[in-house]
Amino acid sequence: MTADAGSSRGFAHDVYDAVIVGGGHNGLVAAAYLARAGRSVLVLERLGHTGGAAVSTRPFAGVDARLSRYSYLVSLLPGKIVRDLGLRFRVRRRTVSSYTPFERDGRPGGLLVGGGEDRTRESFARLTGSDREYEAWRAFYATTGRLAGRVFPTLTEPLPTRAELRARIDDEQAWRMLFEEPLGRAVEERFADDLVRGVVLTDALIGTFADAHDASLAQNRCFLYHVIGGGTGDWDVPVGGMGALT
Repeated sequence: MTADAGSSRGFAHDVYDAVIVGGGHNGLVAAAYLARAGRSVLVLERLGHTGGAAVSTRPFAGVDARLSRYSYLVSLLPGKIVRDLGLRFRVRRRTVSSYTPFERDGRPGGLLVGGGEDRTRESFARLTGSDREYEAWRAFYATTGRLAGRVFPTLTEPLPTRAELRARIDDEQAWRMLFEEPLGRAVEERFADDLVRGVVLTDALIGTFADAHDASLAQNRCFLYHVIGGGTGDWDVPVGGMGALT
């Protein structure tokens, strides 16, 4: 809700058990859980609508097409929260993860990841001339997929210690690759083609202002957020945009 500065006009009470500042998706989830627990809650949002980054807009005049404005895919929303709060929204699986144009030796092309295993394998072969990079790709993401299944459930559990998480993952190679060493080392060891390396590193570097070998491991943390979603690494598109989720 919104109210004029310095005025309580529009507020139901003078005192609340909890005040949530910001009506984005995190604020709304926190407010909903508190309200379900019987607490009185006030959500303060400076805009005239809730949703924060999880909103849909109609950018084309006369066209009823609702597009996500900022957040655009659902990945890190645990199913437990969906069930607890009785959320009702539909998602659709992306058939294509990425398409990266390239030109080599004057020959234009593009690396397609998605559209089925055969199409992806063929695209890798056209780029690199063999199946080696694709097989490396499959092995790498098989590792992150196993890790996703073990790490994602911890998002709604008490924060584990480093030792507890290491034991839960139970894969020393994966632990070293993602929690001990800069991700760039693992990428360079596993992939020979620079374009393939770049596609892998997109999930690590976007928004971090880090580099692949940053000692802070900020890139590793960003990468983990991108590959553990839903316990599988899948990113789903909400029907009607993120506003449908809000």
